[in-house]
Amino acid sequence: MDTSSATAQDHLRKAIDDKIREFEEAIQELKYRRNALAPISRLPPETLAKIFSLLPFPADDSENVPYLAWAHVTHVCHRWREISLSFPYLWSHINFSKLSLARFPQILARAKMSPLHFEAKHISPLSKSRYNAFGGQLEAHISHTRHLTLSGEFQTVLQRLVSPAPALVSLSLTKISSAYRPLWCTIPDSLFDRTTPMLTRLELISYSIGWKSPLLKGLQTLKIVTPSMQAMPTLKDWLAALDQMSQLKTLVLHGANPAVSVNNPLLSEPQRTVTLPSLSHFDITASAKGCTLALTYLMLPALISLHMTSKSQSWDGDDVRLLIPYVAQNAHGPQDTALLQTILLNGQPMHATIVAWAVPDANVEVCNSGTLIKALVSARLVLSATPDDGWRDGTETVIFDVMLSHLPLNAISTLSALNNTRLSKEVWLSHAPQLTMLKRARLVPTAVGAFREMLEEGVPPNDQPRLPQLTKLILSKVSLTPLRTYHLREMLVKRKEHGVPLEALDLRTCIGSERAIQLLSETVGNVQSPPEELMVMVQQSEYYDWERRGGPFDEEEERTDDDGYDSGPGPWYGPMDSDEDEEDSDEEDDDSDEFDDYDNE
Repeated sequence: MDTSSATAQDHLRKAIDDKIREFEEAIQELKYRRNALAPISRLPPETLAKIFSLLPFPADDSENVPYLAWAHVTHVCHRWREISLSFPYLWSHINFSKLSLARFPQILARAKMSPLHFEAKHISPLSKSRYNAFGGQLEAHISHTRHLTLSGEFQTVLQRLVSPAPALVSLSLTKISSAYRPLWCTIPDSLFDRTTPMLTRLELISYSIGWKSPLLKGLQTLKIVTPSMQAMPTLKDWLAALDQMSQLKTLVLHGANPAVSVNNPLLSEPQRTVTLPSLSHFDITASAKGCTLALTYLMLPALISLHMTSKSQSWDGDDVRLLIPYVAQNAHGPQDTALLQTILLNGQPMHATIVAWAVPDANVEVCNSGTLIKALVSARLVLSATPDDGWRDGTETVIFDVMLSHLPLNAISTLSALNNTRLSKEVWLSHAPQLTMLKRARLVPTAVGAFREMLEEGVPPNDQPRLPQLTKLILSKVSLTPLRTYHLREMLVKRKEHGVPLEALDLRTCIGSERAIQLLSETVGNVQSPPEELMVMVQQSEYYDWERRGGPFDEEEERTDDDGYDSGPGPWYGPMDSDEDEEDSDEEDDDSDEFDDYDNE
């Protein structure tokens, strides 16, 4: 092929390519005009940008949403791309942990000078190029950073942030412990040149901060969790810092309260108090006396959520009993529009938790630790107490008794005793007169016996039967042996004789037989039976003799096996005098351990 022929073909090919390009441009123009006629194209750019902002943003951590998935709108059409690139705030949520080094400056360029939301997690200082790139970009853009969330090893990055942060509204720092780094980090005094005029939210986890820091001024949310023990403030500095947070709405302090010794005289009548007029949520974890100290020196007129986790340093739980009056007076105040209507007691060996809600049936779905944690979010009151070195046997019962004595019970409609809660008959009798509105009770085996004995008691002198509104009883994981079934039946008969019959008996989590259900159904019309697999377990047993109300054991032995753990130790407020009490306590522990098998099932 000669040169002239090759040249002619090249010109022809170029002409064809030019024609194709013309057609493609014409098609693109036609598509653009066609899209312009679509109804959605009539929306103003601002409206479309607002719609785009509702799509999953870069800050979202959902495993099902790829990072920057929302940016696919830029590939839908020319107009959508122009709009998305014309509104910098659409690119302002930047999660550096999910960006490549090349993509990071591109996103920042699109965000321009819009207020930024920076987020970074688990960027190892050992990856120097990536770590330094993030630190440099954050330092360059800190002046228009609105939200900053860091989780990992960022002490070196914080030391570089010495410029003011005039736009910063929220700062969240979480230290991730590792083998080669100290457990805690400390906020540098030079951070943001001590200038954050807009800061209203500060969350520090495993970070320590000086309580004279200007970062603590004017906050609406303050959360400090597990700081260094060396950073515990003096009472004077603690109160002075809180005094500058008149707009504080949420306060979470886990180990960030003033140090208090066992015999601290500061627990007497305080000479100075601090009022937090806007505080509605207070969550504190400290020693029992540390919690008492906090509630003694703080006036909380707007409080609607109080969560306290206390460590008892007293063998008999005396420090928790001293805390309870302060908790109770904050658990329901003039600001509350509704009385406490639901209460839950969660008792375990060496653990006591009391939860209260201002709505009825708030604990209906609570059946394990997971559902309990979920329900705590809406609770008006949570008081949890555990000992440092152990409690005297029966301390949990005393704590429950004292707490019930201080709380207003006249509107309680739902009560649950879960896990291994023990309340004696005397405790039930002392509080029954206040529980006149109780409609539903949910009990575990360790609480059933004493509750039953209380209801079997004769009518009080005022001729008003106990718990007159009680219509439903829920038994949780109770073994319906013949003896226990007959005891329950006798109690139900007594309720009828007193003129307040039970309307419903829920046995769905219990272990029982058809004979047990039949006997109870003769007294209560609405009995919810256990599932078939729990019925069979008892039916196949050869040890049950319903005519003798027992098995091959005498009644006293069966009571020990089945009912002994129902009646926990009664309330005590002094030392136990004899070794005999300790031996009885050991026997009860054995019975409780035997029932643990049912709990596990």
